[in-house]
Amino acid sequence: MVTNLKNTIFGFKRLLGRKFNDPHVQNELKKLPFRVEPFQNNLIGIRVNYLDKEHVFTPEQILAMLFTKLKETSTSALGGAQVNDCVIAVPWYFTNAERKALQDAAAIAGLNVLRLLNETTATALSYGFYKQDLPAPEEKSRFVAFVDCGHASLQVSICAFNKGKLRMVTSACEQYGGRDFDEILANYFSDEFVAKYKIDPRSNARAYLRLLTEVEKIKKQMSANSTVLPFNIECFMNDIDVSSKLQRSKFEELSGHLLKRIEETMRKCLKDSSK
Repeated sequence: MVTNLKNTIFGFKRLLGRKFNDPHVQNELKKLPFRVEPFQNNLIGIRVNYLDKEHVFTPEQILAMLFTKLKETSTSALGGAQVNDCVIAVPWYFTNAERKALQDAAAIAGLNVLRLLNETTATALSYGFYKQDLPAPEEKSRFVAFVDCGHASLQVSICAFNKGKLRMVTSACEQYGGRDFDEILANYFSDEFVAKYKIDPRSNARAYLRLLTEVEKIKKQMSANSTVLPFNIECFMNDIDVSSKLQRSKFEELSGHLLKRIEETMRKCLKDSSK
């Protein structure tokens, strides 16, 4: 991503099944450094250099390439056995258009989609499948909450379990995730570097992407450390080495509004479940 910025496609999940002029898409494009442009019939076109030629692909075509690669990897892992059928997990808030886009991409890759399974259901099934201590079918259900804070979205669900039985009670979601915490850290350090070194990473796509990679590392370190942690990047911008530090308490202060929204999402899910 850092060495081939405009030709590395990532984070396009939220572009599936949408039109270029969709406000949701326009907001997403602010976070993506590669070239995106309006395509035929207001579709989304992603411009890349492929086999030494300029091409424009739709997000569905890009996803089909990913599915094709997964299919090849699976075939190799299974000793040459052909992979045709599949089940795809999707965020439960995906619209019909987004779900159809996934199915279209799978069809391009030569995959037969047996079912689209909501991620919340897939998580619950994974949890309950090997559980040996679940209550019997005639007994009172065990309720379990699952919180999935991913890269760009939060999904919270509450499920009822009995032996051989799973019931989805309720779910709630919000359109924020790990990347929003990374942006808070990146903006915090960018402001500091402007004052300290007279450089602004936000003015350089490559530098900002590198900064996002580094702040994700210190974010993970802060999960296990409450002490002050050093933050250093060599030859960051204009051959300048930058250094700073951060403590988890400061990070929690900076991201307090997001943490509050996560709590509100959990409380909504709990309220809707009547538990």
